[in-house]
Amino acid sequence: MSLKRKGMLTVIAGMMLVATACGTTDKPGGTNSAATADPVKSAEPAAPVPIKIMANHEQPDISATDAKFIEQLEKKNNVKLTFEIPPSTGYLERQQLMLSSGEYPDVVFFQNTTDQAYLNAVRDGILVPVNDYLKNAPNLMKYTYQSSWDQLKANQDGKIYGIPRTSVVRNDGYWVRTDWLENVGIPIPANSEITIQQFEDILKKFTFNDPDKNGKNDTYGYAGAYNARKVLEPILTGPFGVMGWQKASGGKYEYMNPMYDQNGTEFKKALEFSANLYKAGVLDPDSALNDGTKQRERFWRGLTGVYPGFAGHYTWHLPEIQKQAPKADLTFVHVKNEKGEVKGGNLATSPTGLWGFWGITKNAKNPQKVVNLLDSWLSDDLWPVVVDGYEGQDYTVDNGQKKAIVGPPKNFIRRNSMRRANDIGFFITTGTPKEVVDKITPWLKKSLETVVAGKDLGFVPDAAKKPNYMDYQKEWDQTTMKILMGEVPVAKFDELLNGWYKAGGEEYVKQMNDYIKKMESSK
Repeated sequence: MSLKRKGMLTVIAGMMLVATACGTTDKPGGTNSAATADPVKSAEPAAPVPIKIMANHEQPDISATDAKFIEQLEKKNNVKLTFEIPPSTGYLERQQLMLSSGEYPDVVFFQNTTDQAYLNAVRDGILVPVNDYLKNAPNLMKYTYQSSWDQLKANQDGKIYGIPRTSVVRNDGYWVRTDWLENVGIPIPANSEITIQQFEDILKKFTFNDPDKNGKNDTYGYAGAYNARKVLEPILTGPFGVMGWQKASGGKYEYMNPMYDQNGTEFKKALEFSANLYKAGVLDPDSALNDGTKQRERFWRGLTGVYPGFAGHYTWHLPEIQKQAPKADLTFVHVKNEKGEVKGGNLATSPTGLWGFWGITKNAKNPQKVVNLLDSWLSDDLWPVVVDGYEGQDYTVDNGQKKAIVGPPKNFIRRNSMRRANDIGFFITTGTPKEVVDKITPWLKKSLETVVAGKDLGFVPDAAKKPNYMDYQKEWDQTTMKILMGEVPVAKFDELLNGWYKAGGEEYVKQMNDYIKKMESSK
């Protein structure tokens, strides 16, 4: 072969390599230009691959059951795991110190895609995209919502920066004291769906009709609780058509959140309903001072008879309530909209199924191993262990039936690191009697079937970070709080919303529409 022909072949081969390296796709499991090696062709090391994990769990100590599960993970994946678990109350501070130090673990847990620490880590190249490695992660692809992957496209360029810790996307409803319902003479339909008017009737009778039959005027229908900004929110949203960012039915913008719709009435109806209940005296007067824990404790103690929440928590709430009222029982309801439909979502941001996520850092010597590790968590052979644990440590077996060992939680790593999408069985306690399983399963299914996910994917526009917008947020919070507590009329909201648009809201809506259009077009 002539030297000239050899040179031409060399150039062509080089061009082919460059073209291959530059290929990208925005689909999970596609390629991305940040990958440094083909994970399929990477040689398997004989020795276990060390992986250091920075995790956020309620307890820093590793229990015996978690240690056994970690050993099983290590054997399955040929890895050696080291966990750094800071106190949960100081996790974000420790995370920030770690990111500033330059000494990164292989994988680190982040709570939200809006966290500035995460966005900075993506921008600064601390976190690597995972698209290539997902080609060898069948369980992650099977048991993760597409919306979760979309939310992790931090740069909106198709590259995915993180592995989701999934939870079920659902439309939560309300726990109601069954014994109180019987005492005040209110039946619940077999399908557990009630109207707005029936919901209001329950709250009023739980307040004024002595539902616990102790002869005292010492109960309320409902206890509110403030949100992350320490502001109350409407009690009912979905039944009034407030379901986050959706395709608009008309108006200036293609997508709109009813909360910001100058031509709509949905959010004002939700405000008015709650304000009327507050003025009627059916809400716990301490609602504005309650956080979520206090709200739940009031329900457990029998001060209130209705509590918002997830249908999978029956075996959590009932034992606590029965400490005060041994004969108490619970049912679960969804409230229908004016058309008789059950639909619901989140007030401001979308439920995408992303319950935090794992970011893989550039210090990870074998990113594929990290992905394989998280993928194996969801595998068919390990998933039953994730759900139930181990005999003798987490449950006993009597006549072939598993029964959970009751005690303080000790399975934070095993159960709270990875979860499967749409797996309602995960939330049914091991050994739950069949009659209870049959009771709560329809509630769980309805919660999953009736959710309406917003299209915002948890995105926060840059407009929300500008001083004038942030300053006006205080006015927004104060005014909506006064409306909900009946201190100012609901009509005041029109003036508040007009001011919001002038203080940066217009740009906020424009940027949100641009984002949603871009994400929708990539599907």
